[in-house]
Amino acid sequence: FYPLQADQCRKLSSSLQSQNPGQPRPVLIQVAQLCREKQHGRAIELLQQFSERHPESASGIKLTMAQLYLVQGHVTKACDVLRSIEEFKHKSGMISALVTMYSHEEDIDSAIDVFKQAIEHYQSEQTGSAAHLALVREAANFKLKYGRKKEAISDLEQLWKRNTNDIHTLAQLISAYSLVDTEKAKSLSKHLPSADTMALNVDVDELENSHGATYVRKKAPKVTGENLPKEAG
Repeated sequence: FYPLQADQCRKLSSSLQSQNPGQPRPVLIQVAQLCREKQHGRAIELLQQFSERHPESASGIKLTMAQLYLVQGHVTKACDVLRSIEEFKHKSGMISALVTMYSHEEDIDSAIDVFKQAIEHYQSEQTGSAAHLALVREAANFKLKYGRKKEAISDLEQLWKRNTNDIHTLAQLISAYSLVDTEKAKSLSKHLPSADTMALNVDVDELENSHGATYVRKKAPKVTGENLPKEAG
């Protein structure tokens, strides 16, 4: 009974495809049937053929293709397919998904490249927007997390120049420069506010736990009468 159903499904989808060659639904029906038969390789092949013949209708097809690659454990191939979808590849959700998958594969260079291309896109289309700056911040934090301080410098400089009162970013920038240009790090440390100002305006615990604690000036504790040493007899 099942082989008969499968054969009928193939005939129906082939008929629909011949009537509407540019519509993805008939192909997706065939792919679903092939997956049911555990023929994932053949299913991906059909999806690839359709996306090449009908690029204007390929977005949904490519998402399905990426999903099948993930089912098979081919994470990098799935990422390659997702990055080829022009209308989605710079969306925040897609960027996060790609970075997560590349990180899982320990391919940090590719994850950083995703950020790089997305930032270039926003730099061109929405420079200075909240989305653009949020992406730069996310890229900088990602690079710092994986020890890529030198690569994070340009992102941190861009953020700090837009808000020179951002002490947290300045501290991160100083720390990053301390590895590649100590003179620059010392020069930037002069922009740190006085200890009194920092005590009033900065969450010191958060700052000391940041990547940029190296050059942060810590205020010495006040000496009170209770803490003074007692004079000897």
